[in-house]
Amino acid sequence: MGDRRLGTFGAGTGAAFAVLELLAGFIYPQQPRIDGPPAVTVAWARSNRVALQTGMIFGLAAAALLVWFSGYLVTRMARGDVEQATVAPMVLGGGVAAAVVAAVAAIPIALLAFMVGQAPGIPDPTVVRLLADLNTVLFAASAVMTGVFLIAIGLAILRGELGAPRWLGRFSLVAAGFNAVTVWMVITFSTYHGKWWNIVAFGAYIGFVIVVFSLSVTLLRRREKVDVTDPVNA
Repeated sequence: MGDRRLGTFGAGTGAAFAVLELLAGFIYPQQPRIDGPPAVTVAWARSNRVALQTGMIFGLAAAALLVWFSGYLVTRMARGDVEQATVAPMVLGGGVAAAVVAAVAAIPIALLAFMVGQAPGIPDPTVVRLLADLNTVLFAASAVMTGVFLIAIGLAILRGELGAPRWLGRFSLVAAGFNAVTVWMVITFSTYHGKWWNIVAFGAYIGFVIVVFSLSVTLLRRREKVDVTDPVNA
């Protein structure tokens, strides 16, 4: 694969990540309340086992694409003024950390779906509660790393290091704030918090996907313009 195609592939991994991430998040119904009866959670996992396993596969693939996209962003930033690209390490570190934690966060639900398909299922309700709680706590850990990544992207855009519109940089910082609130919300409560709090968590999740997708599309369009104006050096 030549440099031009490799660059196009790298820019497109962000959009591919966004699509797979949305599929992973919405392919199965929302998890029951973590403070509810474990039997309800088991029934939910059993009736949606195939969807859960498919969602976990999509989520792992999305995490891999996010690692690649993070590396591409740093490579692109290095083409400019290297001395000014001071947030490039945070973009790479935040992106890789967000991807790794997101992949780890898929384990509890994947285990739940795996175990309900085995005999005798999950006879111990404590194990069910543990997996459900672990899934929630790991979501907070994922939100922390996602917030770091979003802050780094926002600063890079506002500093002119990624060639994206400034509104996207501001939006990225706002999405990072939503992730910070989500971390506090998840860690300090042991149950769901009503519709208002769910809006915050939903905003943090969707905001992250929007930032990555928009940045990916922007970089793809810039590559197309370069291909047209300078097909030799694109």
